[in-house]
Amino acid sequence: MLPKHSSPTEKRFDKKTKNSFWAYAPYNFIPLPEKLVTVNELPDQDSYTNNTGYVKCTMKTESPLYVRCPMTPSFFSKWGDKKYYELDTDQKNERAHFFYREQKNCPVIPGSSLRGMIRSLIEIAGYGKIQWVTDDTKVTYRAVASSQNDPLSEPYKNILGKYGKKVNAGYLIKHSKEWWVKPAKKPSELGFPDRTAYLKIKEKNIPDNAIAGFKKLNDDRYKPQYHEISFNVDILESKKGNKYTYIKDLDSLGSGKYKGFLVCSGNMLETNSEIQSNRNSHTIIFEENEEAEEIKINEQAIKNYISGLTPFQKEPPFNDIRGCLVEGRPIFYVERRGEVFFFGHCPNFRVPAIFPQKTNITSPVDFVPEHLRSENKTDIAEAIFGYIHGKADSRAGRVFFTDARVEYADEGIWFDEEMVTPKVLATPSPTTFQHYLVQDSRKAHNPDKKEELAHYATPSPDETVIRGHKLYWHKGKVDLEDIIESDIKKIEKYPTQYTRIKPIKSGVTFSFRIYFENLKDFELGALLWVLTLPGEKGKEYRHSLGMGKPFGMGAIKIEPKLYECKRDERYQKLFEGDSWYEAVHKVPKESITKLINTFEKHILDQIGEEKDQLNEVDRIKILLYMMEWKGPSTDLTRYLQINPVNEYKERPVLPDPFNISPPKSHKGDRKGCRPSGNGECH
Repeated sequence: MLPKHSSPTEKRFDKKTKNSFWAYAPYNFIPLPEKLVTVNELPDQDSYTNNTGYVKCTMKTESPLYVRCPMTPSFFSKWGDKKYYELDTDQKNERAHFFYREQKNCPVIPGSSLRGMIRSLIEIAGYGKIQWVTDDTKVTYRAVASSQNDPLSEPYKNILGKYGKKVNAGYLIKHSKEWWVKPAKKPSELGFPDRTAYLKIKEKNIPDNAIAGFKKLNDDRYKPQYHEISFNVDILESKKGNKYTYIKDLDSLGSGKYKGFLVCSGNMLETNSEIQSNRNSHTIIFEENEEAEEIKINEQAIKNYISGLTPFQKEPPFNDIRGCLVEGRPIFYVERRGEVFFFGHCPNFRVPAIFPQKTNITSPVDFVPEHLRSENKTDIAEAIFGYIHGKADSRAGRVFFTDARVEYADEGIWFDEEMVTPKVLATPSPTTFQHYLVQDSRKAHNPDKKEELAHYATPSPDETVIRGHKLYWHKGKVDLEDIIESDIKKIEKYPTQYTRIKPIKSGVTFSFRIYFENLKDFELGALLWVLTLPGEKGKEYRHSLGMGKPFGMGAIKIEPKLYECKRDERYQKLFEGDSWYEAVHKVPKESITKLINTFEKHILDQIGEEKDQLNEVDRIKILLYMMEWKGPSTDLTRYLQINPVNEYKERPVLPDPFNISPPKSHKGDRKGCRPSGNGECH
């Protein structure tokens, strides 16, 4: 049995700020299936023995919708090599158009987007494989200023040592394909009182114009830097009687007694919204210790480092492939058994998350049980949409989606006639493990105790797995102010984080078709189930499509009508009036219900649930609850804030969808508590 998520019952309390926090997010998760539902036999592709026809769908936007148009060939040839923030205003507006085919003012929703939306829902409702989890993104972390009870604090301290005592400094050397480190002289070897392998200097103590090309932390052009320097020192005594090294006469002219490098790492402004950097010092490494032996960097450590590089670590002055691995550059490292096992460009470098008893750095896919991602099995989604299992095994799909085109828009099409700049939508942060990993109290991972949380070095699937399929809550009516960024200064200060869009407004009706060939009854039933969403009586549900889902964008209502083509009847007659005879008949509602019931029975039988309907199964209840219209109170589906107080700091665990409302008291079991539309529990 897989680990099962335990929702918190108490708010996190920050002793420093005296604030209590509950975890919120505009998203939540549909749990992993315990068992896969597979398809053993697929129909032959040379005959029609099952259901063939099409589903005619009417689709109405219930909140603003946006699907970006790709670059035209002419635009790409001129500007395709530029990053978005490097484009001028007219070029950005050109990139902001809604998807279209012929005319820019005639928006089209591509069939590929509709296909992806429907397929993902069939994978969930059909108990399919969990195969779209990345192995490319590796998990690294650092816990420099983490509290003692942070679950990452202890493993980080074990690697770097308390106060970084295990961290050494040196210079990179490359021998053939191997990387080595030449240790630098340590302050203690030169008679200084410092216990670390390097010195720190406050930026205010660096004279203006002393170092050629030096950029201060709050300079708009600031980037990490390496400067060859010389300097002199004095040994001073603090008010408490402790001796320390005071650096003076620092410059890049080589006139000082001591030589080395000034290493300036990131100013942290790329990860927060403060106007001023919260850093105030830089690092100094002494010159090479000629008497010290070179130390080889472990090959697996290099693989782990490169696979875990962040975008920031691939920008200048770092190498875009190898990060800080540049011959002759200073480096900080931790040595084990005569080799360098951990390293980085600054003393408090990131370290890879590694499972116990393993050497490879972990990635999100490692938290998906192997039986849920086997290529040797075919699930319902693959049977319908097709698949490629390696080079030898592939299968064409049996469904085909047309583009969705506007049918009517009584009050116009566009949300705003001009392109708008939406608020920042950052990429997912999987290092926020308290949201993305199951916390199972039965496995000693109590969500109410920060120090017991499962993290990316916790054994999987024994103790934790990923939370499951990520879906976004609906937010009901969405206005312009809910989407656009009103702070012009933010847009100007962080141009790399903003984009421009031209969304469609609510109330626009589209139509599209889904053609299908040779689908078995349960397969066609699966398609109809995700289109109709047969949930609890009296409840309304909506699908989600396009960008901006955390803002509540992309809610759509689909109304399908099923038409069946009788293949044997088609060839008994050639014409019907002035047209070819297609032998197409509209399928009555009771027949649609029967097909859906066939799908539900197929799933219930295979997963061993003795239920009458699929919507009675807990996992499917969660799916339907997350698709309810108009969703919970928006106060319960917001992002946590970083400013003015960092609500992520105490790592509050994201509850399951039925327990997103915080408890009225700090104690008590809230199992089964389900918030209503206004956020109250009942």
